[in-house]
Amino acid sequence: MNLSHAIAFLTADFAHAAEFQNIFMAIQGAMAVRSGPNKDKKMSWFHAFAQGVVTAFAGGLLAPFWMGRGTPMLSNDLCMGSCIIAFLLVNCIPGDLGYKLLSLFPFKLLTVMGAQLFRARGIVAYVNIPYQAFKEIPSKYYPTPVFGPILNAMLLGNMGGFFWKGFHAHLQNGMPFAFQNGLFVASTYHFVANDKGPIGEAARDMISLLPLGDIDAVIFVTAMGSLFMQVNGILQMPDFIGPSFNPFNILSAPLKYFSSPGEKSQVGSSGVTKKKRRKRNKKKVE
Repeated sequence: MNLSHAIAFLTADFAHAAEFQNIFMAIQGAMAVRSGPNKDKKMSWFHAFAQGVVTAFAGGLLAPFWMGRGTPMLSNDLCMGSCIIAFLLVNCIPGDLGYKLLSLFPFKLLTVMGAQLFRARGIVAYVNIPYQAFKEIPSKYYPTPVFGPILNAMLLGNMGGFFWKGFHAHLQNGMPFAFQNGLFVASTYHFVANDKGPIGEAARDMISLLPLGDIDAVIFVTAMGSLFMQVNGILQMPDFIGPSFNPFNILSAPLKYFSSPGEKSQVGSSGVTKKKRRKRNKKKVE
C-alpha cells in the first residue's frame, strides 16, 4: 500500500466508503450486545436489535438535535439498513455461524477499522456543521467560532455514554476517553481546516514545512486524526493492550499528580495508619 492508498482510506475517499463504514459500525454494535447482555440469547429479538442500534449509532441518533437537524438514522436508509443486516449476520444464521465468524480476529480487526473510520469522519462532519452555521457571526474576541464546533464533535462520541450510564455515571471518574479523543481530534482539525485566526495560520505554517508533496494541510490533518483513532481502536482491542489503553493518560499524569494533593495526603496518612496498626498487632501477639 503506497501513501496515496493510505490517505484515501483514512479520509474515506474510496469506492463504497459509506457502506463500509456503516455496516461495520452496525456490526460492532450488534456484536457488543450479542457478546454482552445477550450472550445467553435470552433477550427478545427486538430488544437486542434496538440495543444494538443505539449502541452503534447513539451519536447519530441524538447529537444532531443540538443543531436543530434531523438524524441521519431517519434521513439515510443506509444507517438503518446496515443495522438490520448486522443483526441478521450476528444473530440469525444457523449454528451461530455469523457470530462465530465475526468473532475471529481478522473480522474483529476489520470491524474496528470500519467503525473507527466512521467515528473519525463523524468528528470532521460535526465540526463543520456548526462552523458553517456560525462562521459569519463569530464572537468579538476571535475571528472564527471556536468552542461550538469542537463541543459539537465532542458530544457526538459521548451520546452513548450519557444514554446508557446517565450524566453523573458517565462523568464521575473524570473526562471519559471519548471526550478526550473528541477534544484532541476535533481541535486539531478545526484549527487547521477552518480557523482564520493566528492559531490556524500558525498551524498551517508548521504543516507547510513538512515534505508532504501535493497533500494539503486539511487532507493531512484529516488523515492524521483518522490514523490516530485507528491506532487507538486497534490497541484497545482485547487481542492487544485492551480497553484500558489510553494515550492521553501519559499526557495527563503530571496534571493528576499536581492537582490531587488531597488524595496523595490521604494515601500517605492511610499508609502510616496501616503501619501503626501492624506494630500494635505485633505487640499484642508478643
